[in-house]
Amino acid sequence: MTHPIHRFLAEAKPNSFDPETRTFTVIVATNAPVDRGSHLEVLDLASFGAEGWPPSLPLQTDHSASVRDTVGTLTNFHTETLDDGVTALVADGRLSSRADNEAIAANLKDGVQTSFSISFTVSKWREGTDPATGRKVRTALAGRLIEGSFVVSPADPLSKIRSNPMDPATTEMTRMTPVQWDTVCRAAGVPDDVREALRESDAADEDKMRLALAATENRQPTVRTVRQHNDQTLDNPSVLRTAVIEFYDAVNRGEAPTGQAAEVFAQGERALAERLCRNAGISTIGLADAEVIRRAATTSDFPIIAGGTFNLAMRREMEAAASPIAALFGRDTVATFNPETRAQVDWTSLALADKLEDGHYKHSFIHESGETVQVAIIGGITSKSYELTINAGARLGNDGAQFGKRSAAEIADRKVAFVQQASNAGPTMKDGNPVFHASRGNIVEFPQVEATMVRSLMGFRSAMAKRKGIGDVMIGTYPTHWMVHSEFEETALRLLASVQASAIADVNPLAGKLQVVVEPRLADPNVSWLVASPAKMDGAVQVYLQGHEAPFTDSRIDFDTDAVQFKIRFPFGLGWLEWRSWTRLDHTAGA
Repeated sequence: MTHPIHRFLAEAKPNSFDPETRTFTVIVATNAPVDRGSHLEVLDLASFGAEGWPPSLPLQTDHSASVRDTVGTLTNFHTETLDDGVTALVADGRLSSRADNEAIAANLKDGVQTSFSISFTVSKWREGTDPATGRKVRTALAGRLIEGSFVVSPADPLSKIRSNPMDPATTEMTRMTPVQWDTVCRAAGVPDDVREALRESDAADEDKMRLALAATENRQPTVRTVRQHNDQTLDNPSVLRTAVIEFYDAVNRGEAPTGQAAEVFAQGERALAERLCRNAGISTIGLADAEVIRRAATTSDFPIIAGGTFNLAMRREMEAAASPIAALFGRDTVATFNPETRAQVDWTSLALADKLEDGHYKHSFIHESGETVQVAIIGGITSKSYELTINAGARLGNDGAQFGKRSAAEIADRKVAFVQQASNAGPTMKDGNPVFHASRGNIVEFPQVEATMVRSLMGFRSAMAKRKGIGDVMIGTYPTHWMVHSEFEETALRLLASVQASAIADVNPLAGKLQVVVEPRLADPNVSWLVASPAKMDGAVQVYLQGHEAPFTDSRIDFDTDAVQFKIRFPFGLGWLEWRSWTRLDHTAGA
């Protein structure tokens, strides 16, 4: 059987490109031996072209078999004898007038595009031996040319646009690189698993291709597989999906897409839709643009793209819309959905003392207690109609942003309810008492008498810093935040404001000591809380499931309605590890 062969030693002649006619001249191939590893390959141009060269061939990019990648034609094939006696096959190339050929034209004009490759099949070989080296020689005597392509990475590193006649030394071809092997196999329709299995084989390229095509001929229809991680082109479905998501996300952020995200829409929406359909095995030949886009929206890739776009917008808005109370909650993680006990190590029980007369130090122990934390799944399902197509990224982003706001509000509601439960007593701790209890001394009356309010707050701060652990050692952590109802915001800000004092007695000692956290969800304007920073002392915590610290979106096409469904799930929990970091202020009218 015949199979395609690529020679990467072909070159475009320098300075031959005419910008006005968009033409240039190419050295397509030579009769110089090419090293194929197990043997030398010779292209007998006289015999190969005995029945005449083709009147024209398509000019492609990267040996693509798609008509979308046809950028021009090759004509006027003829042989020439170079100065060193090597026979070369030469052709005239011409770029078509399609707009996206301007980049190739500029590269040819500037000498940037230097590599060229010819693809052909061989129907008759002659076996022989090189008398000088004793190596096996296979001479191609008959066959046909298929196409010529601009390429980026030719197998021969010395292949380049030249101003001098071809040097025979540069015509020896090394083995195909992995990128070239992948390109050739895709053009020949070789299944992905066969291509990947043979890529690193030590066999000659010709033998590898023979095996690949034999496997292709005998293969039943295969399921499309994801390409290797090092295939970072848009031909890789995973890379394509990521690029489309990044494009939509950039648009939703009001930024210009870059890199592959910009490339993915460079040829328009139809081109992207065709990529999605091609990956799914859906034919688009002869279909109108609207129908191609509609079919792309039914592929398995589309809900993944839609879900990824939705999820990014949702997470971003969720962070932006976080409630002020979020600053007062620390962070904890659990490994499972089962309740877990958090061991609180009380360092105040450690003993440090003078060495005793007998030479021993005083023994002590670390007191351990623990509170229970747990997470549960919260989430919901929403959907978009079937008419949502791949050009609806902005709407997807808007829907995600709305759900992000709703998620942020839900979490804020739960945190406020967690603190205010049991008539502002808070959750019950392991010792059987709620967080705020008279026995703990963390509930105080706050008389609303203007002349004494600053002094009262200073006293509350000092009392919190003087709290002791089980070891009767002062902890020494001051509160950093004051959470108040929105109706009390003005009073709180006035109490903490800095003033231009004309006397020492006029200085506000609270200025800069506390940060006001205004939470509009609080139920009672006559209750507020002093809180130590979660970074300095444990207290209320939001609990995450390890590896799932943010909401995640699953997406699919609903079979009954054809709508794209989004299921948002978020493992979420709340806990309270230490009561000493919070004090509740009950506002009173004062005497």
